[in-house]
Amino acid sequence: MSTKVRNLLLKPEFLSAFLIVLFCIVFGKLNPVFFSPMNLFDLLMISSVPAIFACGVMIVLISGGVDLSFMWVGMFAAYSTSRLFSILQMQEGLVVPMAVVLLMCAAIGACLGCFNGLLVSTLRVPIFIVTLGTANIFMGTMFYFIGHVYIFPAEMPVAMIEFSNTRFFRMVTPGGLMVGGLHISTIVAALMLIVVNFIMKHTMLGRGIYALGGDESSAERVGINLTRLRLALFTMAGAIAGIAGAVGVSNIQVANPFDFQGRELTVIAAVVIGGTRITGGKGSVLGITLGVLLTNILSQNLILIGVRPQYNLFVFGILILFAVVVQALQEKAGSGGGRL
Repeated sequence: MSTKVRNLLLKPEFLSAFLIVLFCIVFGKLNPVFFSPMNLFDLLMISSVPAIFACGVMIVLISGGVDLSFMWVGMFAAYSTSRLFSILQMQEGLVVPMAVVLLMCAAIGACLGCFNGLLVSTLRVPIFIVTLGTANIFMGTMFYFIGHVYIFPAEMPVAMIEFSNTRFFRMVTPGGLMVGGLHISTIVAALMLIVVNFIMKHTMLGRGIYALGGDESSAERVGINLTRLRLALFTMAGAIAGIAGAVGVSNIQVANPFDFQGRELTVIAAVVIGGTRITGGKGSVLGITLGVLLTNILSQNLILIGVRPQYNLFVFGILILFAVVVQALQEKAGSGGGRL
């Protein structure tokens, strides 16, 4: 097998795209509705929030660590913002646009992310340990000082409800039944992916993050201020999580403080499956996009082949192991450690 063909077959993006095509064919055969416009648009909408979260997870993973607090950062930002504007709306009649909601959530997320960055830089302990602790701190702070009761649609900020009902390119039957439409959250996710891709590929911040994950000592020797870099990357990851939280809460029209709990594995799985190296230094926005689509296609359609919903985590675990094995084979091929 030639080197070029071997390297192509081992590219995570190629493998993810191949699996997406394969599973689409299988699920399309099992259920013709799979390829309906409504189902495809819904798949994009369902994938939008994990895709935004995945951007932040990828940034931290490329830098050489695993963030376990991102879901609680997103929920803290979204729930506190929803509660604040809900009170102002009901008591003062203040109605804010969705842009203000997104900016507020991004600002809160950035503050929480900066707190993570300060701890990582000061304590010099693994990111995994720091964010495991801060996830519980954020959760406890939100429950004690902000609240833990549901905010239902009648109390939610009007802008968030309108956001959840906004679709473009609506497809309607002669009888007036909507059969498809591009949800606005898909557009927000696409814009986030484009912005993060630009930052990671064309800015000093992005290059610094790759350098930090590739070799911390070398990055420091070339003059990169690691403390400042960590603060910047965690602040950015926190802001992204805050936006994801706002979009996620808006989509379901209910601020449920427990809604994101336990979803960390599926997002991390999508990022790793998309080719982001768990040891840092490598990853791409294209890869995580494909990884998110693959995991959501599976999670939404595994039931068609008789797999119970509670076994989804088992399937994701297998996919993660597969992705790790592929990464190991890539490193072996790249270092000339043997023929495959």
